[in-house]
Order: sequence, then structure tokens, then C-alpha cells
Amino acid sequence: MKLTDKHFIDWESETFGFGYGSGEEYTLKALKDFFDCFVKNFYDYEQLEKKLGKTVTWLMINILCHADIIEYGTSPRYAWINEKGKLLKKFINNKTVDELCDLTDTDEDYTYCYSDYCNCEANGNVNCENPLFKK
Repeated sequence: MKLTDKHFIDWESETFGFGYGSGEEYTLKALKDFFDCFVKNFYDYEQLEKKLGKTVTWLMINILCHADIIEYGTSPRYAWINEKGKLLKKFINNKTVDELCDLTDTDEDYTYCYSDYCNCEANGNVNCENPLFKK
């Protein structure tokens, strides 16, 4: 499945969504920097801490575990991304932070979908088919 701009916009809004036009630059940069630290589809928390700082590293690990993007065995210190995470990483790697910010800068006419409610007319307002949402 291909991740679309709409999928990303809706996922970002549900996962981070309190930037209100001034915070996205920072959260999206942290997200992009987070994925830049991966070796293949794995990370080592020490490498993340060096690049992002300890506070941002552990906030991102917690957020992305809750968003069902990261999986781990016995400790989230060394973890990997699942299929959703691979889609997200590929999407983010192909965009600049400015491009990601432009995407999330929606107007009042934009209709968001959520993991528990879809506003896509063709889907009949059931769970959204966004591949990033938890099912």
C-alpha cells in the first residue's frame, strides 16, 4: 500500500496534532530526525539520544509505541518499526521538514479522518482505511 498525503496529514493530526501552525516545525523535525537514526528498520536508543537528546528521544519512543509504529521485544531501548512504521519512514524520508509542514497546514475546509471515525464519503463513516491508524 502507498501512503498518501491525506493519510499522513490525518495520522499526524491524531498523533501530534496540537501544533496550531507554530509547533509542527519542531515536532516534524524531531520525527524526521528520529527516522534518520535508523539502521535499516532498527534503532539503538543511544544513537537516538546523541542526535535528538534524551528528552526528545524518549518522548518520540513513547509516542510512536502508542501510535503502533514501533515494536520491541523486552525493551524499547532497541526496537524496530513494523509495516506501518516502514510506510511512514519511507514517506518522511522523501520529504523535507518544510514539505511536511506545508502538508499539515490545512485550512478550515479540510476534513480529517480519525482512527475511530472516517469522514471519507465512500467508507460510510466506519473505521478509516488509513494504513497508519491502529486497527
